[in-house]
Amino acid sequence: MAELKTFLFTDICGSVRLKGEMTGRSVTERDMAFINTVLTPHRARIERDLAERGGRVVSTAGDGHFLVFGTTVEAALWAVGVQESHRDNPIETPSGEHVEVRISMHVGVPQVDPGDPNNFVGKSVDYAARLNDYATGAQILVSRSVMAILDDIGLEGLKLHLHGKRLLKGIGNVEVHELLYDDHGPRALRIQPKTGDARQWTVLPTMEMGDSETAQHGGVGVAARPGLKRVGNYELQELLGAGGMGDVYKARHSQFDRTRAVKVIKPQFLGSGHEDVVRRFYNEIKAVGKLEHKNIVVAIDSSAPTDQVHYLVMEYIDGVGLDELVAMHGPLAVPDACETVRQAARGLQYIHRNGMVHRDIKPSNLMLTLVDGDQIHSDSSVTQGADRERGVVKILDLGLALLAQEGQDRFTRFDNRAMGTGMYMSPEQWKTTSVDIRADIYSLGCSLYHLLAGHPPFAESDLRPEKAHEKSAVPPIRATVVPRKLWDVIRKMMAKAPEERFSDPAEVAAALAPFCEGHNLPALFHEFMDADGSYQSRITTQPSSQLETWRTRRWTTGSTLIPTRRWLLGTGVPLLLALTFAGGALYVLSESREAARQRAEAEARKDLPAKAKFGAHANLPKAISQRFDVLTKAAADPQLQQLVAQINATRADASLDDDAKREKLSTLMNDLEGWMKDFGYLNSDAVQADSLFVNDATGYQVARFPAGDSVGKNYQARDYFHGAGRNLTDPAEIAAATPTHEPHLSAVYRSTTTNNLKVAFSVPIFPAGTVDGEPEGVLAMSLNVAQFEVLEEGLSGAAEVVLIDLRPDSADEDTAEASEGGLILHHPRQTAGKRVRISDVWRDAIKQALPTEPGFRSEEHFLVGYEDPLAEPAGQKYWAAFEPVTFTYHNAATGEDQAVAPGWIVLAQKPMLQ
Repeated sequence: MAELKTFLFTDICGSVRLKGEMTGRSVTERDMAFINTVLTPHRARIERDLAERGGRVVSTAGDGHFLVFGTTVEAALWAVGVQESHRDNPIETPSGEHVEVRISMHVGVPQVDPGDPNNFVGKSVDYAARLNDYATGAQILVSRSVMAILDDIGLEGLKLHLHGKRLLKGIGNVEVHELLYDDHGPRALRIQPKTGDARQWTVLPTMEMGDSETAQHGGVGVAARPGLKRVGNYELQELLGAGGMGDVYKARHSQFDRTRAVKVIKPQFLGSGHEDVVRRFYNEIKAVGKLEHKNIVVAIDSSAPTDQVHYLVMEYIDGVGLDELVAMHGPLAVPDACETVRQAARGLQYIHRNGMVHRDIKPSNLMLTLVDGDQIHSDSSVTQGADRERGVVKILDLGLALLAQEGQDRFTRFDNRAMGTGMYMSPEQWKTTSVDIRADIYSLGCSLYHLLAGHPPFAESDLRPEKAHEKSAVPPIRATVVPRKLWDVIRKMMAKAPEERFSDPAEVAAALAPFCEGHNLPALFHEFMDADGSYQSRITTQPSSQLETWRTRRWTTGSTLIPTRRWLLGTGVPLLLALTFAGGALYVLSESREAARQRAEAEARKDLPAKAKFGAHANLPKAISQRFDVLTKAAADPQLQQLVAQINATRADASLDDDAKREKLSTLMNDLEGWMKDFGYLNSDAVQADSLFVNDATGYQVARFPAGDSVGKNYQARDYFHGAGRNLTDPAEIAAATPTHEPHLSAVYRSTTTNNLKVAFSVPIFPAGTVDGEPEGVLAMSLNVAQFEVLEEGLSGAAEVVLIDLRPDSADEDTAEASEGGLILHHPRQTAGKRVRISDVWRDAIKQALPTEPGFRSEEHFLVGYEDPLAEPAGQKYWAAFEPVTFTYHNAATGEDQAVAPGWIVLAQKPMLQ
């Protein structure tokens, strides 16, 4: 098993500005002043205790340092020591400003740089580097894996704070935690990640390198391989990428002067103990060498098994990976996304016909390039640009491809010994190497989802990737309006069971073809490239913000409003003739349109109440009841009951002085924190939750999972604590509030930890051995608004379902809107945790129908012209029906199941025909 390493990045905040403040008559003098005044003393702090902690500096770039440690605990203690040294003994600039540094940490499996054995490369290194992009002065940001290690060990005086999820370029949406080492509390993250030109990193050798030069490169781990300048007839140039066991170089054929891509086995995987690597490598060469298709990168040449260096030569593609395209521009328009995946499906069909499976289909392995129109034939749907250019998608990296009938291990492995990349792998691929082409279809469906949504399908799931792919329903896509029939195609591609998917990629290509009309891949490619052909550097951090302009422009295939002669002859004149008869046709058209509208409304009146009832009475109540079952069972744990009772008794014990009381409370709360971690880890796969927490009898939060700064704060006013159905604001009411006596679904509140809107599911913690009496506190779990995806499971057709809370809330403190309710808890186009309300007119209309009263029938309260605050396009009117939500919980005191109507409604809506 590979040994884990902890990687750190640190640099000085605002170093460019600080250099400008240095005294000196020239840039050189100011740089030297910065080195002497700031950088040298800062480096002394970095090197202090570094060796003793088992760390070393891997490379530097100006004031930036990349470090590696053998253990996470030592790395964390070193990072805290550096920050404390800057706090307690600050370095001052000429203007009197204190220098601040930022640090980021991630733990992972090390991947040695093939170009320099002293350096590390790979995703774990990138993770730590991208995490640092969000850091600010005096901050230590850590990944979730670092948090889990530190949280389990529990370092004295250190706390962890969850900032929520952030998008790390090339990594995905991940949790960002802050290691707190002083009384300052959490520091704000950068609103947008730090960007800028790649710095030149210099790798520091750990041993004598002989005559080799020190490697320098534009990013950590990207370097030319020392001593390897040529293989066969190919002169190696820059390193394009590093895989599990091989590296890919850009190369030039020395005689023909043609650019190629050359994959070379890393030297550390050759020699004694790795004899089977060469055999596997040439088995793969034999398998992929015979493939030749316009949607596949073609293999051209290779070494021989008897050679000293083993390599595969492939065509070099001057293009852009679809993952990079989405990262730069946000989600793609429906026609462009479907066309890229349709072409990939054609390439996969060719692989399938040759008895092979790719096994690693993902956006980064699909590249868009341009070719001359004369070079492409037999595919009329490939749009041609104005310069006879055509956009072509190429499938890259056949390194995992193998003959379908073979069951042996292959050359490359990723993700917990499963072959493939986790965010796109089918459920069966996590368990076995014996998969067929339907595993590629699943991965292609995940890739299509990524292109339309801007992220992989389960990027925001609390479950591990293998569990999410196995158990979770496909989350709805909110960034792009996806036609219902296309959504059906995506869900079929991503079906959990292989037999429920398309049988081969040709079926996928045929199913996507109707949605490709109007695509323009050449224009998409040129949008990504600058005029001079270089990649654009801008990054859209909120890709949906310009989505409508982008989508409207992309669906439009014309480039001018001036009619051409061809248009006049082919369209204009016939249109003019047709208009001669238009007067008589207008009446007939009006009649048919009204008839169509009446038919559509009749269908909506029949369909929407059924959809609302399904949403209100099927999966959602089960999910609510499941959460209460989990909480009620845990609240009856004698260990929890005793710990909370002891905390209450200690708070009320007048015989203890303040210091003794604090010490005893600290011990009890540490024990309770351990219980909470066990409870949280045990149920992390069972139910989705943002947090789990305990409040004592006076409303103080005494434990939380995951750990956060809300522990120790009083939430006696929150509805989840007292169960009054609203959040309290009157001081007298708050002081009199006691823990709820029954399971309670809270009113919406704004989290003090994340600032997101949440609801909480809470149950009483009764005294040990009882199921009634005065509760000792409450056990609760929270969920962000807009995270009720279960509401959409099992629905079909074009209707949208929305969850609305009619009760008062505290999303807008002390306002009429908050007191009247109408907050949307879930909407297909809502951002998680954000506030959206229906208008007061429609809120009042729904309330006046008394939906929570016995005898309510949704068919009798059909809404015509309903105004959705998240309508797309804006101003669209809807037909709608609504139904109250009810759920049940088991009342331990009575031994019976009790039904509850919490004041939620499910509203099903369809766009009206105008």
